[in-house]
Formats: sequence, C-alpha cells, structure tokens
Amino acid sequence: MKKYDLSQSTIRNKLGRKMTLQSGLIGLVAVLGIGFASIVIEQFLVREALRREAIHFWSIYEQQETYLAPNTANLKGYLVPLESTDGIPPELLGWGLGYHKMHGQTAHSLLYTTEQFDHRLYLLFDGESVLRLALFFGIFPLTIVLVLIYVTAWWVYQESKYLLSPIVWLANKFDRFDPGRSQEGLADLDDVPGDVDWEVEKLVSSFRSYSKRIQQFVERERTFTRDASHEFRTPLTVIKMASDLLLAEQDLDEYSKKYVTRIKGSAKDMEELIDAFLILARETDNEFEDQHIIVADLIAKEVSKSDVLFQDKPVTVDIDQQFPLELYTAEKVVSIVLGNLIRNAVLYTNEGTVTIRIKEQSVEIADTGIGMTEDQIKRIFQPYYRAEHTGKTQRRGYGVGLTVVKRLSNRFNWRVKVKSKIDEGTSIEVFFDGH
Repeated sequence: MKKYDLSQSTIRNKLGRKMTLQSGLIGLVAVLGIGFASIVIEQFLVREALRREAIHFWSIYEQQETYLAPNTANLKGYLVPLESTDGIPPELLGWGLGYHKMHGQTAHSLLYTTEQFDHRLYLLFDGESVLRLALFFGIFPLTIVLVLIYVTAWWVYQESKYLLSPIVWLANKFDRFDPGRSQEGLADLDDVPGDVDWEVEKLVSSFRSYSKRIQQFVERERTFTRDASHEFRTPLTVIKMASDLLLAEQDLDEYSKKYVTRIKGSAKDMEELIDAFLILARETDNEFEDQHIIVADLIAKEVSKSDVLFQDKPVTVDIDQQFPLELYTAEKVVSIVLGNLIRNAVLYTNEGTVTIRIKEQSVEIADTGIGMTEDQIKRIFQPYYRAEHTGKTQRRGYGVGLTVVKRLSNRFNWRVKVKSKIDEGTSIEVFFDGH
C-alpha cells in the first residue's frame, strides 16, 4: 500500500477548504441565478408581453382604425403605413418583422415589429424600469442574503476551529511524543485548550495510560538489551579463548582441529548475531555514530572473517571494485549487512566463485551456489526460513541472517534486490541510496 504525506491533510485545512468551496458554490449559484433570471425576463416575460400587446392592439384596430398605438412609461408604440416612415425614430428604421435587441438601449430593451391591415406596428419596450425593479427587489436582497450566508459560514468555521482545538492540540502532542521520555509528554496533559468534553477527556486518559505502558515496555527492553549483551558475550568470549588455546596445541590432530575451528566460527557468528539484534533493539538511528567508510576495505575485513566457513571447499572469493565507493554512515551496520551476505553466499556455495562487485551506489554479492526458486526468493527474508534443496549438501545457517539484512536495510532506507536461478546461483545487491 502506498504511503502518502498527510502533514497538510489536517482537520482545520479541510474545514477551510470546505468553507472556500461552499462560498465559491454559493457565489456561482448566485451568478447563474441572476443570469437565468435575466434570460427569463428577456426571452419569456418581455417577449410574451409584447406579443400579447400587439395581438390586443390589432384586434381593436380592426374594428376602430382611429385607435392609437400604446404609449406608456415602459412601452412606446408607432403605427405607420407600410410605405411610410413618418414619425418613426431613426434608430427603429431598417428593422424587419419580429423581435430585435436594441443595441445602445437600456438592458432588456426590446423592439417588436408586426404588420397587418397595410400598416406596420413598432412596439419598443424600455427595460430601464424593469432593471431598476430587478435591482431593488432582486439583486440587493440577494446580496444581503449572500453576505449573511458568508458571515454565518465564517462564524461556523471559527466555532469549528475552537471546538476542534483540543483534538489538534492532542494530535501535535502525539506527533512529538517520545516513548523514551514519556513523563515529559504527560506533564501538561491537564492543560488542554478549548472546550474539553467527554470525548477529549477520554482521549487524554487513554493517552496517559498507553504512555505509561509504553514507558514500561521501553524500560524492560532496555534492561533486557543491557543484560543480554553482557550475559551472551561472556560465554562466547570463553568459547573463543578456549578454541584459540586448543588450536595452539601442537599435538592436536587435523580431525580435531577441523571441529575446533567450526566451534570458533560458530562463536564468531553468534557474536555477529548478537550485535545485529542489539542494533535492531535500539530505539532510534541517532544512537549510531556516522563514520567515513571505504567499502573495499570493509569488505576485505569481512571476507577474511569468513575464511573459517570455506571448510576446504573449492570456493574462491573475487572482489571486483568497479567504483571507489565511500559511505558516510554507521560502519557497524554496513559491516553486519555485508558480512551476513558474504557468509550466506559462502555457506550456500559448494564450489565455484563468490563475486563481490563494488559499484557506484551499491554492492552486489553473487555466488555460483544452489540458487533459489521464485517462491523461495519471496520467503528468504522471513525469520528462520532456509531454502531446502533435495540432494544438496552444504553447511546451513541459522535462518536469521537475511532477515537481519532486510530489517537493517529498511531501517536505514537501503534497497535490497535479489535475483536467483536454480543450479546457477544467487545475486543480492544492496543500494546505499543517499549515503
């Protein structure tokens, strides 16, 4: 599932966006309403009134030829014979029959021309009074209503911000919460701003309870890490010293030396695992000291520490430095990641070559070992999983090496890419992006 940055997706921002959208929609509806009203007035009301007025005039004129054209404050009529233009204003000349929008006239001014009984009737509607009525009884009240709506919406927005201020305060508190110093985070929980209701009080009490439990978990983890580091290393040190003393014996036969060497190698492996687990148990990456690392030198050290794993197998290690890669990060972490991958490659290669390629931003470790299927590749980072192959014999690991590699890589934002084919070998590449 993709992760998105939600830092700008706050409740207050959403309320602000909703209010802005609401205001914009109200304004749009108002403009559309005014435009629609204008169309209705001109296209339907005024035209229909002119048409009815013309019908009424001709019906009377048919019976009474002396009947005069209408002449009111809003409507001016002109009746002339078809071939005559006497008494017709110049701006009305040249217009044909039907409705005509009068350019330069007041809004909604409309000319309607009809012919009957060898005469032409000009009806000119002056929209000034209609516009004035629409302004006083339509636009002004609408403006007042819009202002009231905007003021009410702004008041609701401000009240919403005030009501949500305890939630926002708690969210900021949670964001800055440090499990290692939870008592500091609990100190001012009684100073919640705004109107504190039952829900907010419940959140505060739950946060206080969970904070105390987290602090207890952290303290237990620290105690275990400290004790485990000491108690595990002590017997391992004894085992290593005893192994060195036995290997120094001149009369120790080759068979015994082989197994003492294996004991010493296993002790070294356990030390590396303890270091890895202790690193993973730490709370933050700030506990690691960044150092300047020459990757080629570090790999040479890890290869020399893996000599005990060869067990007289016809396996060689080839370091191919394609780029002088240097990193500035935690040296111990890089050592554990690359060391685990090198040892894993040697363990699962019965014969052939383990090639370590140092590239511009990555290190690739490829072997000619037993290889893996697609299903096994998907599972190799699971704890205690070890790829099994019928008829293949090689020293097995503990099933946690690649899990440690993956977890440490994820923690430091390094990418791990795996390619493998059965009976051809495996290639694992670690990309040290940003280092």
